[in-house]
Amino acid sequence: MKRLVSIFLLVLIGAAPADQKPAAEKPAGFQGLGSLLGQAPSIPPPPYKLKWTYRADDAERIAIVGSPVIADGIVYIADNKGILHAIDLQTGKFKWKYPTENGFETTPLVAGNRIFLGDLAGIFHCVSTDGKKIWTVDAQSPIHSSANFFDNKVIFGTDGAEIYCLNIADGSQAWVGKSGDRVNSAPAIADGKAFVSGCDAQLRAIDIKSGNEVFAAELPALAPGSPACMSDRLIIGTDRGKVVAISADGKKTLWTYEKIEGEALVQSSPAVADNIAIIGAHDRNVHAIDTNTGEQKWTFKTRGDVDAPAIISDGRVYVGSRDKHFYVLDLKTGQKLWEFTAARAIEAGAAISSNLLLFPDSAGNLYCFEPGK
Repeated sequence: MKRLVSIFLLVLIGAAPADQKPAAEKPAGFQGLGSLLGQAPSIPPPPYKLKWTYRADDAERIAIVGSPVIADGIVYIADNKGILHAIDLQTGKFKWKYPTENGFETTPLVAGNRIFLGDLAGIFHCVSTDGKKIWTVDAQSPIHSSANFFDNKVIFGTDGAEIYCLNIADGSQAWVGKSGDRVNSAPAIADGKAFVSGCDAQLRAIDIKSGNEVFAAELPALAPGSPACMSDRLIIGTDRGKVVAISADGKKTLWTYEKIEGEALVQSSPAVADNIAIIGAHDRNVHAIDTNTGEQKWTFKTRGDVDAPAIISDGRVYVGSRDKHFYVLDLKTGQKLWEFTAARAIEAGAAISSNLLLFPDSAGNLYCFEPGK
């Protein structure tokens, strides 16, 4: 399957759960890290105007499928050529570039003064916030899984069906778990457990302290996207046009949403707020689902597959499509509030910080918008 991305990708500054112990500042990463609910900071409502555009490469198109991360006024984003970019949030000027020999399809994780991400050759990188390599670990299989953070550890999956938990200080292994097939998703973290989905059609819970598997719940089909963890349930999309809610103990399927047209693949990861789950699919729709009942709230039709994860801010949904459009929708009704046409398909998620909205496209453009006409 082409570019199964755990993200797919959406990223913003995330508040760590209360029992998490970050190295310094609040860590930032895919879908806000922790429970991966995709809840973004506040931003004034649209319209928005373009503040700046950053190009990953002036000479050629370089796809960006991982989401931007914003920390301490710096934007971090990685591209398919294998370059991690650090960009000034206010000006759009690059601060530094960290080049590698292999491409990135993951979203960076920023914790304290370090950045963590895996590449398509299976190398997991720890980079300082001034662009210097601190350590690397060879996971020996491509990494499409964006990392999550807990208790000074980073956790991610690989195409080799392994789940790594590394100590952030030196990259040493805390433990390595096994899955039945590729793990393209970012692990969600709640209650001291990592919840990992994959191409084996299982949703696994792993105790982070011990590395022991707590449960493996059956899914309707393979699940390239990540779960979103609510207090009593996990919500995740799968192939064959399904979105399911699994009880937090993994023992029960609470509901199954089956209104994806043509049983199309759900590659995106859900965002959840106000008891509504937002998720895109290969039926070219954005779906809004009642998290309590599994009933459809609304759908919004785009002209391309929706692989990008949505983020939610102030009762609004922010999501891109492979139709080159980025949409802002009303969370309750699905009404379109604003849209922007990018140069190429949008496969990654967005980030919001300091009243600025950022998202990339697959031509290597990173767009930054501010409120105003």
